[in-house]
Amino acid sequence: MEFPYGKAPLAIGLIALVSGAVVWMAARSDQKPEGRPDLVFATFVKEQAEAYRPAIAQFEREHNVKVQVQVVDQQALQGRLQAALQAGADVPDMVELLYGTLGGFTKGPIADVGFVDLTQRVKAEGLYDKLVSSRFTLWSTRGHIFALPHDVHPVMLVYRRDLLEQLGIDVNALTTWDEFCRVGREVVTKDLDNDGVPDRFMLDLPPDGSDSLRLLMLQRGVTLFDQREQVCFDTDRAADVICWYVRQTHSKDKIAVTCGWGQTLARAMIDGRCLFYMCPDWRTMQIRADIPSLEGKLAVMPLPAWEPGGIRTSTWGGCGLAMTKSCRNPELAWQLAMYLYYDADQLGKRFAATNILPPLKEAWTRPEFDEPRPFFSNQRLGRLYAALAPQVPAETYTPYSTQAVGRLSEAFTNTALYYEAHGDEGMRDHARAELRRCADMVRASMSRNRFLKMAAQAQVAPEAVSR
Repeated sequence: MEFPYGKAPLAIGLIALVSGAVVWMAARSDQKPEGRPDLVFATFVKEQAEAYRPAIAQFEREHNVKVQVQVVDQQALQGRLQAALQAGADVPDMVELLYGTLGGFTKGPIADVGFVDLTQRVKAEGLYDKLVSSRFTLWSTRGHIFALPHDVHPVMLVYRRDLLEQLGIDVNALTTWDEFCRVGREVVTKDLDNDGVPDRFMLDLPPDGSDSLRLLMLQRGVTLFDQREQVCFDTDRAADVICWYVRQTHSKDKIAVTCGWGQTLARAMIDGRCLFYMCPDWRTMQIRADIPSLEGKLAVMPLPAWEPGGIRTSTWGGCGLAMTKSCRNPELAWQLAMYLYYDADQLGKRFAATNILPPLKEAWTRPEFDEPRPFFSNQRLGRLYAALAPQVPAETYTPYSTQAVGRLSEAFTNTALYYEAHGDEGMRDHARAELRRCADMVRASMSRNRFLKMAAQAQVAPEAVSR
Protein backbone atom coordinates (compact mmCIF):
# COMPACT_ATOMS: atom_id res chain seq x y z
CA MET A 1 0.00 0.00 0.00
CA GLU A 2 1.47 3.35 -1.07
CA PHE A 3 1.45 6.53 0.98
CA PRO A 4 -1.51 8.50 -0.51
CA TYR A 5 0.27 11.87 -0.78
CA GLY A 6 3.40 10.72 -2.57
CA LYS A 7 6.94 9.73 -1.63
CA ALA A 8 8.29 13.21 -0.94
CA PRO A 9 5.79 14.08 1.85
CA LEU A 10 6.29 10.58 3.27
CA ALA A 11 10.07 11.09 3.43
CA ILE A 12 9.71 14.53 4.98
CA GLY A 13 7.30 13.18 7.59
CA LEU A 14 9.60 10.30 8.53
CA ILE A 15 12.58 12.66 8.85
CA ALA A 16 10.60 15.00 11.11
CA LEU A 17 9.38 12.11 13.25
CA VAL A 18 12.82 10.62 13.76
CA SER A 19 14.38 14.05 14.32
CA GLY A 20 11.87 14.82 17.07
CA ALA A 21 12.63 11.56 18.82
CA VAL A 22 16.38 12.16 18.52
CA VAL A 23 16.00 15.66 19.98
CA TRP A 24 13.98 14.21 22.87
CA MET A 25 16.66 11.62 23.62
CA ALA A 26 19.37 14.28 23.36
CA ALA A 27 17.49 16.46 25.82
CA ARG A 28 17.24 13.54 28.23
CA SER A 29 20.94 12.79 27.93
CA ASP A 30 21.72 16.30 29.16
CA GLN A 31 20.51 15.34 32.65
CA LYS A 32 22.38 12.21 33.65
CA PRO A 33 21.98 11.23 37.30
CA GLU A 34 24.42 9.15 39.24
CA GLY A 35 23.30 5.65 38.34
CA ARG A 36 20.23 4.64 36.41
CA PRO A 37 17.02 6.05 37.94
CA ASP A 38 14.15 3.72 38.72
CA LEU A 39 11.67 6.29 37.41
CA VAL A 40 11.98 9.36 35.19
CA PHE A 41 9.38 12.05 35.89
CA ALA A 42 9.00 14.93 33.40
CA THR A 43 7.11 18.18 34.00
CA PHE A 44 6.85 21.55 32.26
CA VAL A 45 6.30 23.58 35.44
CA LYS A 46 9.48 24.55 37.26
CA GLU A 47 7.60 25.69 40.37
CA GLN A 48 5.79 22.37 40.64
CA ALA A 49 9.03 20.45 40.25
CA GLU A 50 10.48 22.41 43.17
CA ALA A 51 7.35 21.80 45.24
CA TYR A 52 7.58 18.06 44.55
CA ARG A 53 11.23 17.63 45.54
CA PRO A 54 10.75 17.16 49.31
CA ALA A 55 8.02 14.56 48.71
CA ILE A 56 10.06 12.76 46.07
CA ALA A 57 13.08 12.67 48.39
CA GLN A 58 10.92 11.09 51.10
CA PHE A 59 9.49 8.59 48.60
CA GLU A 60 13.01 7.63 47.50
CA ARG A 61 14.05 6.96 51.11
CA GLU A 62 10.97 4.91 51.93
CA HIS A 63 11.20 2.76 48.78
CA ASN A 64 14.99 2.74 48.34
CA VAL A 65 14.66 3.99 44.76
CA LYS A 66 15.92 6.84 42.60
CA VAL A 67 13.50 9.21 40.83
CA GLN A 68 14.86 11.64 38.27
CA VAL A 69 12.86 14.83 37.76
CA GLN A 70 13.18 16.61 34.42
CA VAL A 71 11.84 20.10 33.70
CA VAL A 72 11.14 20.60 30.00
CA ASP A 73 9.53 23.51 28.15
CA GLN A 74 5.84 22.72 27.62
CA GLN A 75 5.83 23.01 23.82
CA ALA A 76 9.05 21.05 23.55
CA LEU A 77 7.69 18.41 25.91
CA GLN A 78 4.51 18.06 23.86
CA GLY A 79 6.24 17.87 20.48
CA ARG A 80 9.13 15.64 21.49
CA LEU A 81 6.93 13.27 23.45
CA GLN A 82 4.51 12.82 20.56
CA ALA A 83 7.37 12.13 18.15
CA ALA A 84 9.15 9.77 20.53
CA LEU A 85 6.01 7.78 21.31
CA GLN A 86 5.26 7.33 17.62
CA ALA A 87 8.83 6.33 16.86
CA GLY A 88 9.07 3.93 19.79
CA ALA A 89 11.99 5.89 21.22
CA ASP A 90 12.96 6.27 24.88
CA VAL A 91 10.49 8.42 26.86
CA PRO A 92 9.99 9.30 30.54
CA ASP A 93 8.06 6.90 32.74
CA MET A 94 5.72 9.62 34.01
CA VAL A 95 4.76 12.91 32.34
CA GLU A 96 2.78 15.93 33.45
CA LEU A 97 0.57 17.30 30.68
CA LEU A 98 -1.03 20.71 30.20
CA TYR A 99 -4.84 20.79 30.01
CA GLY A 100 -6.12 20.58 26.46
CA THR A 101 -3.09 18.67 25.16
CA LEU A 102 -4.22 15.08 25.72
CA GLY A 103 -6.10 15.15 22.42
CA GLY A 104 -2.83 15.34 20.55
CA PHE A 105 -2.09 11.81 21.72
CA THR A 106 -5.55 10.28 21.27
CA LYS A 107 -6.62 10.82 17.66
CA GLY A 108 -6.24 7.17 16.72
CA PRO A 109 -7.53 3.91 18.19
CA ILE A 110 -7.57 3.64 21.99
CA ALA A 111 -5.12 0.75 21.77
CA ASP A 112 -2.56 3.01 20.08
CA VAL A 113 -2.56 5.72 22.76
CA GLY A 114 0.96 5.89 24.20
CA PHE A 115 -0.21 6.27 27.80
CA VAL A 116 -1.37 3.63 30.26
CA ASP A 117 -5.15 3.39 30.57
CA LEU A 118 -5.76 4.26 34.23
CA THR A 119 -9.52 3.70 34.28
CA GLN A 120 -9.51 0.49 36.32
CA ARG A 121 -6.89 1.78 38.75
CA VAL A 122 -8.98 4.90 39.36
CA LYS A 123 -12.01 2.73 40.10
CA ALA A 124 -10.06 0.39 42.36
CA GLU A 125 -8.70 3.31 44.42
CA GLY A 126 -12.13 4.95 44.66
CA LEU A 127 -10.66 8.14 43.27
CA TYR A 128 -13.80 9.19 41.47
CA ASP A 129 -15.48 9.72 44.85
CA LYS A 130 -12.41 11.06 46.64
CA LEU A 131 -11.61 13.77 44.08
CA VAL A 132 -13.55 16.57 42.40
CA SER A 133 -14.97 14.25 39.76
CA SER A 134 -15.43 16.93 37.09
CA ARG A 135 -11.65 17.07 36.67
CA PHE A 136 -11.45 13.60 35.14
CA THR A 137 -13.05 14.79 31.91
CA LEU A 138 -9.90 16.79 31.12
CA TRP A 139 -7.93 13.56 30.94
CA SER A 140 -10.40 11.14 29.40
CA THR A 141 -11.52 10.10 25.95
CA ARG A 142 -14.09 7.57 24.81
CA GLY A 143 -14.64 6.34 28.36
CA HIS A 144 -10.96 5.85 29.21
CA ILE A 145 -8.85 7.84 31.70
CA PHE A 146 -5.25 8.48 30.67
CA ALA A 147 -4.03 10.92 33.32
CA LEU A 148 -4.68 11.89 36.94
CA PRO A 149 -5.90 15.42 37.75
CA HIS A 150 -3.45 17.58 39.63
CA ASP A 151 -5.72 20.52 40.46
CA VAL A 152 -9.16 22.15 40.32
CA HIS A 153 -8.38 25.81 39.53
CA PRO A 154 -11.68 27.43 40.57
CA VAL A 155 -12.01 31.01 39.30
CA MET A 156 -12.87 33.96 41.52
CA LEU A 157 -12.50 37.71 41.05
CA VAL A 158 -9.64 39.51 42.75
CA TYR A 159 -10.40 43.14 43.39
CA ARG A 160 -8.95 46.36 44.84
CA ARG A 161 -10.69 46.23 48.19
CA ASP A 162 -9.39 49.61 49.28
CA LEU A 163 -10.71 51.42 46.18
CA LEU A 164 -14.09 49.71 46.29
CA GLU A 165 -14.51 50.72 49.91
CA GLN A 166 -13.72 54.32 48.96
CA LEU A 167 -16.47 54.14 46.33
CA GLY A 168 -18.93 52.63 48.82
CA ILE A 169 -19.41 49.42 46.81
CA ASP A 170 -20.54 46.31 48.71
CA VAL A 171 -19.14 43.29 46.87
CA ASN A 172 -21.63 41.03 48.67
CA ALA A 173 -24.36 42.67 46.58
CA LEU A 174 -22.64 41.81 43.29
CA THR A 175 -24.27 38.40 43.02
CA THR A 176 -25.21 38.48 39.33
CA TRP A 177 -23.47 39.75 36.21
CA ASP A 178 -26.40 42.09 35.55
CA GLU A 179 -25.85 43.84 38.89
CA PHE A 180 -22.09 43.78 38.41
CA CYS A 181 -22.41 45.51 35.03
CA ARG A 182 -24.88 48.07 36.38
CA VAL A 183 -22.47 49.10 39.13
CA GLY A 184 -19.66 49.14 36.60
CA ARG A 185 -21.52 51.54 34.32
CA GLU A 186 -23.00 53.79 36.98
CA VAL A 187 -20.27 53.95 39.62
CA VAL A 188 -16.88 52.67 38.50
CA THR A 189 -16.16 53.35 34.82
CA LYS A 190 -15.25 57.04 34.76
CA ASP A 191 -13.24 59.71 32.95
CA LEU A 192 -11.28 60.92 35.95
CA ASP A 193 -9.20 63.62 34.24
CA ASN A 194 -11.95 65.03 31.97
CA ASP A 195 -10.11 64.34 28.73
CA GLY A 196 -13.03 62.51 27.19
CA VAL A 197 -11.50 59.05 27.67
CA PRO A 198 -12.38 56.75 30.59
CA ASP A 199 -9.46 56.13 32.93
CA ARG A 200 -11.02 53.55 35.25
CA PHE A 201 -12.98 50.42 34.40
CA MET A 202 -14.80 47.74 36.31
CA LEU A 203 -13.25 44.58 34.85
CA ASP A 204 -10.12 43.39 33.07
CA LEU A 205 -11.21 41.52 29.91
CA PRO A 206 -9.23 41.10 26.68
CA PRO A 207 -11.22 42.42 23.68
CA ASP A 208 -10.52 39.26 21.65
CA GLY A 209 -12.25 36.98 24.17
CA SER A 210 -9.50 34.43 24.65
CA ASP A 211 -9.52 32.38 27.89
CA SER A 212 -11.83 34.84 29.63
CA LEU A 213 -14.61 34.24 27.09
CA ARG A 214 -14.31 30.47 27.41
CA LEU A 215 -14.39 30.46 31.20
CA LEU A 216 -17.47 32.71 31.16
CA MET A 217 -19.14 30.41 28.64
CA LEU A 218 -18.27 27.43 30.82
CA GLN A 219 -19.83 29.14 33.82
CA ARG A 220 -22.97 29.65 31.69
CA GLY A 221 -23.05 25.93 30.90
CA VAL A 222 -21.52 26.15 27.42
CA THR A 223 -18.76 23.71 26.48
CA LEU A 224 -16.96 23.12 23.20
CA PHE A 225 -17.84 19.42 23.27
CA ASP A 226 -20.58 17.51 25.07
CA GLN A 227 -20.13 14.43 27.25
CA ARG A 228 -20.09 12.23 24.15
CA GLU A 229 -17.28 14.37 22.66
CA GLN A 230 -19.51 15.90 20.00
CA VAL A 231 -19.31 19.60 19.04
CA CYS A 232 -21.88 21.64 20.95
CA PHE A 233 -20.79 25.29 21.15
CA ASP A 234 -23.35 26.56 18.59
CA THR A 235 -26.16 27.18 21.08
CA ASP A 236 -28.36 30.09 22.09
CA ARG A 237 -26.52 30.35 25.39
CA ALA A 238 -23.18 30.61 23.60
CA ALA A 239 -24.57 33.40 21.42
CA ASP A 240 -25.86 35.21 24.51
CA VAL A 241 -22.45 35.09 26.23
CA ILE A 242 -20.66 36.31 23.10
CA CYS A 243 -23.08 39.23 22.73
CA TRP A 244 -22.70 40.10 26.42
CA TYR A 245 -18.91 40.01 26.13
CA VAL A 246 -18.91 42.18 22.99
CA ARG A 247 -21.07 44.80 24.73
CA GLN A 248 -18.81 44.93 27.79
CA THR A 249 -15.61 45.27 25.74
CA HIS A 250 -16.63 47.13 22.53
CA SER A 251 -19.61 49.39 23.22
CA LYS A 252 -19.52 53.07 24.17
CA ASP A 253 -20.79 52.00 27.60
CA LYS A 254 -18.22 49.26 28.04
CA ILE A 255 -17.13 48.41 31.57
CA ALA A 256 -14.08 46.33 30.63
CA VAL A 257 -10.65 46.91 29.11
CA THR A 258 -7.59 44.71 28.83
CA CYS A 259 -4.78 45.14 31.36
CA GLY A 260 -2.45 42.57 29.83
CA TRP A 261 0.06 40.46 31.73
CA GLY A 262 3.38 40.89 33.52
CA GLN A 263 4.55 44.44 34.13
CA THR A 264 1.62 45.91 32.21
CA LEU A 265 -0.84 44.12 34.48
CA ALA A 266 1.12 45.10 37.58
CA ARG A 267 1.03 48.77 36.62
CA ALA A 268 -2.69 48.61 35.86
CA MET A 269 -3.51 46.99 39.20
CA ILE A 270 -1.39 49.47 41.13
CA ASP A 271 -2.96 52.43 39.29
CA GLY A 272 -6.50 51.09 39.66
CA ARG A 273 -7.04 50.92 35.90
CA CYS A 274 -9.51 48.09 36.53
CA LEU A 275 -10.95 47.18 39.90
CA PHE A 276 -11.73 43.48 39.21
CA TYR A 277 -9.65 40.72 37.58
CA MET A 278 -10.33 37.07 36.73
CA CYS A 279 -8.43 35.03 39.30
CA PRO A 280 -8.04 31.25 39.29
CA ASP A 281 -6.21 29.95 42.36
CA TRP A 282 -2.81 29.88 40.62
CA ARG A 283 -3.00 33.58 39.78
CA THR A 284 -3.11 34.61 43.44
CA MET A 285 0.49 33.48 43.87
CA GLN A 286 1.58 35.29 40.70
CA ILE A 287 -0.01 38.52 41.89
CA ARG A 288 1.59 38.24 45.30
CA ALA A 289 5.03 37.64 43.78
CA ASP A 290 4.77 40.32 41.08
CA ILE A 291 2.99 43.14 42.96
CA PRO A 292 4.09 43.09 46.62
CA SER A 293 3.08 46.75 47.06
CA LEU A 294 -0.60 45.74 46.98
CA GLU A 295 -0.40 43.71 50.19
CA GLY A 296 -3.53 44.24 52.26
CA LYS A 297 -5.30 46.12 49.45
CA LEU A 298 -6.69 43.11 47.59
CA ALA A 299 -9.42 40.56 48.27
CA VAL A 300 -11.23 37.84 46.33
CA MET A 301 -14.91 37.10 45.76
CA PRO A 302 -16.90 34.47 43.80
CA LEU A 303 -17.84 35.24 40.22
CA PRO A 304 -21.27 36.85 39.87
CA ALA A 305 -23.80 34.29 38.62
CA TRP A 306 -25.47 34.45 35.21
CA GLU A 307 -28.83 34.11 36.92
CA PRO A 308 -29.90 34.33 40.60
CA GLY A 309 -28.85 31.14 42.37
CA GLY A 310 -26.52 30.08 39.54
CA ILE A 311 -22.98 28.79 39.99
CA ARG A 312 -20.44 31.35 41.17
CA THR A 313 -17.26 30.00 39.62
CA SER A 314 -15.65 28.52 36.53
CA THR A 315 -12.20 27.03 35.88
CA TRP A 316 -9.07 28.07 34.03
CA GLY A 317 -6.11 25.77 33.42
CA GLY A 318 -5.07 22.37 34.60
CA CYS A 319 -2.34 19.76 34.74
CA GLY A 320 -2.47 15.96 34.73
CA LEU A 321 -0.07 13.08 35.32
CA ALA A 322 0.19 10.28 32.76
CA MET A 323 2.21 7.05 32.74
CA THR A 324 3.75 6.08 29.41
CA LYS A 325 3.30 2.52 28.19
CA SER A 326 7.07 2.08 28.20
CA CYS A 327 7.18 2.78 31.96
CA ARG A 328 9.67 0.29 33.41
CA ASN A 329 7.89 -0.14 36.75
CA PRO A 330 4.16 0.72 36.51
CA GLU A 331 3.43 -0.32 40.10
CA LEU A 332 6.16 1.91 41.49
CA ALA A 333 4.99 4.76 39.23
CA TRP A 334 1.43 4.38 40.50
CA GLN A 335 2.62 4.46 44.11
CA LEU A 336 4.57 7.65 43.38
CA ALA A 337 1.56 9.20 41.68
CA MET A 338 -0.67 8.47 44.68
CA TYR A 339 1.95 9.77 47.09
CA LEU A 340 2.73 12.90 45.11
CA TYR A 341 -0.79 13.87 44.07
CA TYR A 342 -3.10 12.51 46.76
CA ASP A 343 -1.32 12.39 50.12
CA ALA A 344 -3.42 14.80 52.18
CA ASP A 345 -0.69 15.88 54.60
CA GLN A 346 1.63 16.85 51.79
CA LEU A 347 -1.11 18.68 49.92
CA GLY A 348 -1.74 21.02 52.82
CA LYS A 349 1.89 22.12 52.88
CA ARG A 350 1.98 22.35 49.10
CA PHE A 351 -1.10 24.57 49.04
CA ALA A 352 0.56 26.92 51.50
CA ALA A 353 3.50 27.19 49.08
CA THR A 354 1.60 27.41 45.77
CA ASN A 355 -2.06 28.40 46.45
CA ILE A 356 -3.10 25.64 44.02
CA LEU A 357 -6.17 23.79 45.23
CA PRO A 358 -5.77 19.99 44.95
CA PRO A 359 -8.72 17.86 43.78
CA LEU A 360 -8.51 15.57 46.85
CA LYS A 361 -11.41 16.70 49.03
CA GLU A 362 -9.92 15.20 52.18
CA ALA A 363 -6.94 17.55 51.88
CA TRP A 364 -9.14 20.62 52.31
CA THR A 365 -9.55 19.80 56.02
CA ARG A 366 -5.87 20.50 56.65
CA PRO A 367 -5.08 23.64 58.69
CA GLU A 368 -3.21 25.32 55.83
CA PHE A 369 -6.53 25.85 54.02
CA ASP A 370 -7.84 27.94 56.93
CA GLU A 371 -4.81 30.18 57.32
CA PRO A 372 -5.54 33.92 56.92
CA ARG A 373 -3.51 35.53 54.16
CA PRO A 374 -2.37 39.08 55.04
CA PHE A 375 -1.70 39.88 51.37
CA PHE A 376 -5.37 39.27 50.59
CA SER A 377 -6.78 41.28 53.50
CA ASN A 378 -6.51 38.28 55.84
CA GLN A 379 -8.98 36.22 53.85
CA ARG A 380 -8.74 32.44 54.17
CA LEU A 381 -7.95 31.73 50.53
CA GLY A 382 -7.94 27.96 50.86
CA ARG A 383 -11.39 27.86 52.42
CA LEU A 384 -12.84 30.28 49.84
CA TYR A 385 -11.53 28.36 46.83
CA ALA A 386 -12.39 24.97 48.35
CA ALA A 387 -15.98 26.10 48.92
CA LEU A 388 -16.35 26.72 45.18
CA ALA A 389 -14.56 23.57 43.99
CA PRO A 390 -17.64 21.28 43.96
CA GLN A 391 -19.32 23.74 41.57
CA VAL A 392 -16.46 23.72 39.04
CA PRO A 393 -18.01 22.66 35.73
CA ALA A 394 -16.61 19.78 33.71
CA GLU A 395 -14.72 20.42 30.47
CA THR A 396 -14.49 17.84 27.72
CA TYR A 397 -11.35 17.96 25.59
CA THR A 398 -10.89 15.99 22.38
CA PRO A 399 -8.29 15.74 19.61
CA TYR A 400 -10.20 18.59 17.97
CA SER A 401 -10.28 20.99 20.92
CA THR A 402 -7.53 23.22 19.52
CA GLN A 403 -9.44 23.57 16.27
CA ALA A 404 -12.67 24.25 18.17
CA VAL A 405 -11.02 26.99 20.22
CA GLY A 406 -9.81 28.62 17.01
CA ARG A 407 -13.25 28.43 15.40
CA LEU A 408 -14.94 29.84 18.51
CA SER A 409 -12.49 32.74 18.39
CA GLU A 410 -13.39 33.24 14.72
CA ALA A 411 -17.10 33.38 15.52
CA PHE A 412 -16.45 35.85 18.33
CA THR A 413 -14.25 38.10 16.17
CA ASN A 414 -16.79 38.20 13.36
CA THR A 415 -19.56 39.05 15.82
CA ALA A 416 -17.48 41.89 17.28
CA LEU A 417 -16.84 43.23 13.76
CA TYR A 418 -20.56 43.04 13.02
CA TYR A 419 -21.30 45.00 16.19
CA GLU A 420 -18.82 47.72 15.31
CA ALA A 421 -20.42 48.08 11.86
CA HIS A 422 -24.12 47.65 12.70
CA GLY A 423 -24.58 48.00 16.44
CA ASP A 424 -26.75 45.80 18.61
CA GLU A 425 -29.56 45.20 16.12
CA GLY A 426 -29.19 41.78 14.56
CA MET A 427 -26.03 40.94 16.52
CA ARG A 428 -27.45 37.90 18.27
CA ASP A 429 -28.68 36.36 15.01
CA HIS A 430 -25.29 37.02 13.47
CA ALA A 431 -23.52 35.41 16.42
CA ARG A 432 -25.79 32.37 16.20
CA ALA A 433 -25.09 31.97 12.48
CA GLU A 434 -21.34 32.35 12.97
CA LEU A 435 -21.31 29.80 15.77
CA ARG A 436 -23.19 27.29 13.62
CA ARG A 437 -20.87 27.87 10.64
CA CYS A 438 -17.73 27.47 12.75
CA ALA A 439 -19.05 24.46 14.67
CA ASP A 440 -19.95 22.74 11.41
CA MET A 441 -16.38 23.19 10.20
CA VAL A 442 -15.13 21.31 13.25
CA ARG A 443 -17.78 18.64 12.74
CA ALA A 444 -16.62 18.20 9.15
CA SER A 445 -13.04 17.62 10.31
CA MET A 446 -14.15 15.14 12.94
CA SER A 447 -16.27 13.20 10.44
CA ARG A 448 -13.10 12.26 8.60
CA ASN A 449 -11.65 10.49 11.67
CA ARG A 450 -13.11 7.00 11.47
CA PHE A 451 -11.92 6.04 14.96
CA LEU A 452 -13.79 8.88 16.65
CA LYS A 453 -16.76 8.28 14.37
CA MET A 454 -16.93 4.65 15.46
CA ALA A 455 -16.79 5.71 19.12
CA ALA A 456 -19.62 8.20 18.58
CA GLN A 457 -21.73 5.53 16.92
CA ALA A 458 -21.09 3.26 19.88
CA GLN A 459 -22.34 6.11 22.09
CA VAL A 460 -19.63 5.80 24.75
CA ALA A 461 -20.89 7.87 27.66
CA PRO A 462 -18.88 9.43 30.52
CA GLU A 463 -20.50 7.01 32.96
CA ALA A 464 -17.98 4.49 31.65
CA VAL A 465 -15.26 6.71 33.09
CA SER A 466 -16.86 7.06 36.50
CA ARG A 467 -18.25 4.43 38.75
